[in-house]
Amino acid sequence: MIKSSRALGLGVLCITPSFGWYSRGVPTRLISFSNQYLFNISIRNFCGTTIYRNEIKEKRNEPLGDATKKIIRNHAQKFIKETQASSAKAIKDGKAKYQMNKKQIQEKSKELKEKTIQKSNDLKQNIKKIIPPEIHENIYTIPNMLTLTRLLSAPVVGYMILHGQVAIALALFTYSCITDFLDGFIARHWNLRSVVGSIIDPLADKMLMMICTVCLALTSEIPLYLGMLIIGRDVGLGLSAVVIRYLSLPPPKTFWRYWDFSIPSVEVHPTMISKVNTALQMLYLGSMMIKPVFLMYLSERFGPETTTMFLTYIQYLEWTVATTTLWSGLSYLFSRNAVKFLKQ
Repeated sequence: MIKSSRALGLGVLCITPSFGWYSRGVPTRLISFSNQYLFNISIRNFCGTTIYRNEIKEKRNEPLGDATKKIIRNHAQKFIKETQASSAKAIKDGKAKYQMNKKQIQEKSKELKEKTIQKSNDLKQNIKKIIPPEIHENIYTIPNMLTLTRLLSAPVVGYMILHGQVAIALALFTYSCITDFLDGFIARHWNLRSVVGSIIDPLADKMLMMICTVCLALTSEIPLYLGMLIIGRDVGLGLSAVVIRYLSLPPPKTFWRYWDFSIPSVEVHPTMISKVNTALQMLYLGSMMIKPVFLMYLSERFGPETTTMFLTYIQYLEWTVATTTLWSGLSYLFSRNAVKFLKQ
């Protein structure tokens, strides 16, 4: 109401002067009175609006009543509850989303792991197709253990020969000859053959022969030429074995793989003349070990004729051993089946 009165007063006040041409014939005093009246109404309306505003400001500063406080409190509590509910819902939704994302990540991780393992297995299979796996055999067999004892006893036999311990030397030499026959019999009868055995068996024989030959040559029990012939043949075969092992070893050719005898690379088949030569050499060397003692025994019990027969037997045996030694060495060079490379 106050606002409309104020607007009306101001409007009339502003419009009245524009109708001055209608006031012709109207007393000037009446017009002035009208203008004054409208002006006073406008001033009073304006002052009333100001007072109303001041009253509103004063009411704002007044203390709130209990009803108002209750309404505000209810609204605040409602707002807090809504905020808490929305927060709880947001947290719950966030946890659910996190669990869902975590589960998806775990599933993807598991799937990726399975794919990686599968690809790794496929790669291994492809590598195996390109590079065949190494062949390892069981080298811890009874025949190989017997052969190993022959290898260890050979230096002891030589030591006993040099120090004149004929009985111990002959006992160990006889043991080596018996085990040489026994390990082959066991390997064939119980199917315990091995590539390593086919290599270390002749190696043990050659080591025993070489040590006994050197020691008997040093004690002048055998002629020097025969000792050199036996040693030369065995050294030549040994060097050939070193070269053949290197050539036949599958790559990579490393130091440790070279001496890993569980990785066979070549198979050695002794020739028949080589087996005969080994038996004759053992017989000859054994006879030369017991020669001093046996000659004394024959001369005391049977006389000089028996001693001469024994010496003749030794001489013929010496020539036979020299022939078979040279023959067996050449047989490894010209035989196609003596040395066989294994396909990897």
